Amino acid sequence: MLTHLMDKPDTKDKIMRAALVLVARDGFAGATTARIAAEAGVAEGSIYRHFKNKDDLMLALYRHIKGEAYLAVMQGYDDQATPHDRFTHIWRHIFAAYQADPDALLFGLRFAETPLMEKEGGQGHKEMAAVLTCLRDDGVTTGTFKTIAADLLISLFYAPIVTLLRAEIAGRQWDEEEISSACDASYDSWAVPIRPHDP
Repeated sequence: MLTHLMDKPDTKDKIMRAALVLVARDGFAGATTARIAAEAGVAEGSIYRHFKNKDDLMLALYRHIKGEAYLAVMQGYDDQATPHDRFTHIWRHIFAAYQADPDALLFGLRFAETPLMEKEGGQGHKEMAAVLTCLRDDGVTTGTFKTIAADLLISLFYAPIVTLLRAEIAGRQWDEEEISSACDASYDSWAVPIRPHDP
């Protein structure tokens, strides 16, 4: 899970997990500090011993989720592999990480709709964006990937993942072939088409 708790979670861990669950379930408006404290089983004042305010808690949680996703991706990642293999590794690991923790996905999607996203300034996604940008640049250099702006390609990378997982949260079940096809389609959106040789 992207926001896992240890065997003996400390108060800060409990608060962060409670905030995530409430935002995923009820949105940011429903995740008041009083409700977060109740969900975590701590006094409301405990929140302010770890975070300046609710916004500070939400920013810390968002960055924590993104950091955990980055760590999940980097397990076994070979930056010397082919662009195709690197792309597939990253895509499948991000998909698996959020599939295992759908509340983390929902939190991130809701966070992106708030003014906090601008305040966050891209810090949480910086490491993962750097990996994807490096992959894109290497692929462009070798003629594997299209010469398209990195931010657009990154959007094309994530869109199928979010679509699959949103549907899964709503009750849809995907088989391995469908997931692989989505990964392939995402890769194809980056790749320079292979054209048949003229006769």
